[in-house]
Amino acid sequence: MKDVVKDPELVADRETGPAAGEAAESTGTTGPRKLRDRFRAWRLLVEAPSRATLLISGLLTIVTWEMPAFSPIEPKGDYDYGLAIAMARTLGLSFGDRIATTYGPLYFLAIPSTTVRAEVLVGFLFWFVFVTGCLAACFQAFQGRIGTRWAWVACAAIALSFSIVPLTSVITATPGFFAVLAICHVLGLLPKWAERAFPIVAGLVVAAMLLTKFSVGLMCGPIALGAVLVRPGRRLREFLEYAVSGVAGLVLLWIAAGQPPTQVVQYVVRALSVGSGHAQSMGLELTSTAWEYVVVIAVTIVLAVAVARIKMDGLRWPLWLGLLLGTWLMFKQGFVRHDSHSAQYLAFVFAIGVLVAVLRRSAVLAAVAAVALLAQAAAFGGGLWVVDPGKSLRTFADGATIVASGTHRNDVQEEARAGLRKRTDIPQRFLTRIGKGSVRTEPFDQAIAWTYGLTPAILPTLLNYGAYTELLDKMNESWIADDVNGPRFIVREQTRITLDSRFSLWDPPRTELAEACRYTLVDSTDKWQLLERGPNRCGAERELSSTQVAAGQSIPVPAAADGVVVARVYPEQSLPGRVWGFLFKPRDLMVGLDGESFRLPWTHGDAPLMVSAPQDPSLALTGRPLDAKTLTMNAPGRVVFSVVSKK
Repeated sequence: MKDVVKDPELVADRETGPAAGEAAESTGTTGPRKLRDRFRAWRLLVEAPSRATLLISGLLTIVTWEMPAFSPIEPKGDYDYGLAIAMARTLGLSFGDRIATTYGPLYFLAIPSTTVRAEVLVGFLFWFVFVTGCLAACFQAFQGRIGTRWAWVACAAIALSFSIVPLTSVITATPGFFAVLAICHVLGLLPKWAERAFPIVAGLVVAAMLLTKFSVGLMCGPIALGAVLVRPGRRLREFLEYAVSGVAGLVLLWIAAGQPPTQVVQYVVRALSVGSGHAQSMGLELTSTAWEYVVVIAVTIVLAVAVARIKMDGLRWPLWLGLLLGTWLMFKQGFVRHDSHSAQYLAFVFAIGVLVAVLRRSAVLAAVAAVALLAQAAAFGGGLWVVDPGKSLRTFADGATIVASGTHRNDVQEEARAGLRKRTDIPQRFLTRIGKGSVRTEPFDQAIAWTYGLTPAILPTLLNYGAYTELLDKMNESWIADDVNGPRFIVREQTRITLDSRFSLWDPPRTELAEACRYTLVDSTDKWQLLERGPNRCGAERELSSTQVAAGQSIPVPAAADGVVVARVYPEQSLPGRVWGFLFKPRDLMVGLDGESFRLPWTHGDAPLMVSAPQDPSLALTGRPLDAKTLTMNAPGRVVFSVVSKK
């Protein structure tokens, strides 16, 4: 590779820099000319990117754009989740004591919704500036090592990889850029403008990510912290800049998002609770993707050795520890839910692979990075053929048009509503009965209230499956039990199965039991049930039996004349199993009713699982009453049956 150290424009600027400015001043140059010369001198001093560098970086950002302005075009999934967050913001609900999720009040930086044009503008603007700035900094850092042409190839490859990920690249690109720029910062490769800004900007971006997608902030935080603690003579100053900007940014952004100032700590605590239960609740392993582990382990080991051999001044361990923590969290992001999410981790390691290949000028390391890219494209589905710059341009243009044109935004919204009305097909008699009463839908379908102009009632965890831990399930239970704030109506889908083969009446268990005590079935179709709130019909819980069971052993479910029979399961888990569950994810816990197995999050083992209430029509789904005769568990442990009496 031939090294071309500087952009032609920067070379030209040097030739017409301060010296030229002095010559112009001596010949009586006008004020505007003096100002322009001083500006050029300042650009050279801080090594600011040239106009060509910014133009190409911006173009790369747009042609690899992978963050749409979301419309609720699907009644389920991430669109549904994003709409629930948008409605919570519109209703003025606090993300401190009322909403518990890893998506915070700045969610629109990752999931901008067409329901609020200003948030689409801010989300698009933030992402464009961030990615363009990162690409420009990477280019200038790479340029001195491998020359202009190859530096652009490396930057384009990183941008391309960050676009081949599920849903939105924010979760991937932010920690990926943090890792690359942190190493460049430690090695002193960044241009002066990026070098000086790194601690402050890193603190602000980490704060923004903690309020956007909490787990992304956790990934980026240790990486940036490790980088600012390495270089001798700068540790204290850079640490203070990073810490002060991060803490101040977190508080100020929280307040700017309209959240109660004193509740930011509650938000952090509950977001940590969501994160702690994610692996136990959302683990998914597809047998067809087992090959990815071989590639990931091999690539990660090679790149870890390459990074460890990088020579640097000062302490190494803070950076290594920060990278280790960030990489571990990114690995869990990609492989706890091992479907196409694995593309996110592969994109992260690809970016590091490109960096070490540049630093070592190694064709072998470049080939290792290429393996990661090919594996990423295969994991995402469709290989590299999924790359479509035209689609990225259209996505970017559509978001810009929504911001610029209220008429276009309204058309998009109405088209989404029309499609959702057709897909959900809620009967008019349901809508008439609901009227202005508050309504929530389960297990998904938050778009129904928005679609039909109803008054939405937002669950604290937004969706049922989001109650990953006992704390979160109890939050939902308390909200359902609240006669003032609880919803008047519930529209429930007629399905026994929800996410990842979970039983809908256990997802989450305490919340569903609270609903069974307070809501009665008032109408139904083949697809939907309409439940209306009434007085609490449940009394005390009384234990019926306690049994020690072996894995796979079938035990009878006790009968009760009235009330709801519930089971509490206490599966045994070995110490190695617990450690593995923390470092990665536990094996699936399956609980069966009459031979039909359902996946139960380990965090809900102590919760009341409704197993029998044949007399209650509100618990009959798809025409099948809740009337289990036997129960099994795929782990040894104890099962306690109780009955919750009904009045």
